[in-house]
Amino acid sequence: MRAFFVFMVTLIAALMLEAMPLPESLIWYRPEWVLLVILYWVIALPFRVGVGLAWFLGLLVDLLQGGIIGQHSLTYVIIAYTCGVFYKRLRMYHRWQQGLFVCLLVSVNQLVDFWIDHYFGDAKPTLMIFMPAIVTGLLWPWSFIVLRSIRRIYAIR
Repeated sequence: MRAFFVFMVTLIAALMLEAMPLPESLIWYRPEWVLLVILYWVIALPFRVGVGLAWFLGLLVDLLQGGIIGQHSLTYVIIAYTCGVFYKRLRMYHRWQQGLFVCLLVSVNQLVDFWIDHYFGDAKPTLMIFMPAIVTGLLWPWSFIVLRSIRRIYAIR
């Protein structure tokens, strides 16, 4: 029960950070907090956290941001599945190499989100769509350390 509570607190904190308002000039630099937490838990506990939870959290992010329902669910499921397939290999990488992989996965997220938004006429083509992927990749080592210490303190296995 304690493990579920700690797990839910980290996800709620990520959802709160995702909903935090930013000035218009910093919108492109917002990291993908929910995806960052999902990726950590999929790598740390691949048999407990997976595609189903990623789909549900994607729906929550869609409701939170007021976007097209299912848009984030689709990308989160793709990324959680990819991360779940490669979790053993990812654990062997250094943190900066994991950060590059996270940057690549979040770039896929950004690209699919852009395609969906562009299809419905809401997006304009720009390379700034990849800036959240870069920021998320740079934040990966520190978020990994924080989440791992939380997992170890509460002995979540």
